[in-house]
Amino acid sequence: MLTPTLVDLFDHADITLRVYHLGRRVVPCPIDHFRDFERQEIAWSQPWQSQAQVALVFTPASADDPIIWCLALPLDEQSMLVPALRDGFLEQLMSAFKRQPDGSLALDSAAETLKEVAIALQPNELTKALLHARIAQDFKRPASRFHADARTYYLSNDPASTWQGLGLQGIADLVVRRTDEDETHLAGRLEELSHQALIALCDCLAHAPIQQPSLLAAMVSRHQAMTTDDPGQQAIMGAILASPLEEAGLWLAPLLKHSMDITALAIIAARGWHHLEHEQRSIDYLVNISQLSTHDFRVLIKDLTRIPRLRLPMIMAMKQASPGSTLWQQIDAIQREQHG
Repeated sequence: MLTPTLVDLFDHADITLRVYHLGRRVVPCPIDHFRDFERQEIAWSQPWQSQAQVALVFTPASADDPIIWCLALPLDEQSMLVPALRDGFLEQLMSAFKRQPDGSLALDSAAETLKEVAIALQPNELTKALLHARIAQDFKRPASRFHADARTYYLSNDPASTWQGLGLQGIADLVVRRTDEDETHLAGRLEELSHQALIALCDCLAHAPIQQPSLLAAMVSRHQAMTTDDPGQQAIMGAILASPLEEAGLWLAPLLKHSMDITALAIIAARGWHHLEHEQRSIDYLVNISQLSTHDFRVLIKDLTRIPRLRLPMIMAMKQASPGSTLWQQIDAIQREQHG
């Protein structure tokens, strides 16, 4: 009999499974959330590109290092699992398993199967660095050999420390393992960082959000000092908006009162979506994206309404569109298409 879910499969093999979100944010995913999602009982909480992008991490008894399977599970319009490809993957796994003398299943023997399935995912370098940093910390393993150099450069006043030679993995390790004290110290160092070092730091902080108001304030100051065509502004914006601190939402509010370009609006949707769970901000955001092309408007609306916690707030905000306004016209065009 086919095992109905991936979680059931690991339970049957008596192997502890850890799950990580990939894509919108590289963070641990509660196993209960993944189990209920697989059973089609709940929507996926962090959809990305119409997928549930995940890493399944486990250490079989025969292995010293964790095995990592990265998957992209397709979602429907409400971010519920579309199970066909997942089911096909399960069938391939079951046929590839080897049974141990004690009767248990050897999951590691099926690892090669992952290279041949449609739902296999190849993360980018930033995602891989952050994932490895998370796994090392969660499995209580040492950080990479690049970690010490990253700490020295970002957190010390050593004049001999330079940006050259730092690896992205070390920066990811630093960000994932940082303490509140590290954040406070980093706030004082921000102005001294090289441009490239700042961008790399912010790219990582977009996945491991700022917790201390002092660092957030320093980021805002650095953002304000940059010219609008500076690519570093985009990275800093992502780091600021990823923070759960209300100060980040308050910083965003006045920006939404003015026209913003597609890049900035996409960053808000990708990194700061949680700050749109606010009646006025959600309306201002919708008014802003309504000024974009029809294609871009629809891409961003689709992205946001697939996030379960944002679906209802965005729908309610759209209902408040003034008749005849640009926002009303964009929404009306979508509704007319849907109803033929």
